[in-house]
Amino acid sequence: MKNGIKIFLLTFSFVLALILLFFMKKTENPCKWVIVNCCPENAGAKWECVNIKEFVKPNCSEYYVLCPQIVSPKPSKECVFENGRCVVK
Repeated sequence: MKNGIKIFLLTFSFVLALILLFFMKKTENPCKWVIVNCCPENAGAKWECVNIKEFVKPNCSEYYVLCPQIVSPKPSKECVFENGRCVVK
C-alpha cells in the first residue's frame, strides 16, 4: 500500500510540474528593455523595448562608440508583448 501512495504522489507531482511549466511558458513575456547603442547606463545608453527571441545584439567591439556622459537608466515603463509585438505601456 505504501508503494502505491509513493507512486501516486510522484506521478501527481510530475504532472503538476508539467502543467506549471506549460503555463509559465505560455505566459512568458519575450519582450525586454535592452541597450542598443553599446553605451552603459551611466553614459548615454539608448534603450529599446525588443523581442529578445529576435533581437540581435550589436557587436560593440566592431564600432567606435562615443558615449555621452549622461545617466540613462532603464525605463520604468513596462515592455510587454501585445498583439504579436513588443510595446511600451
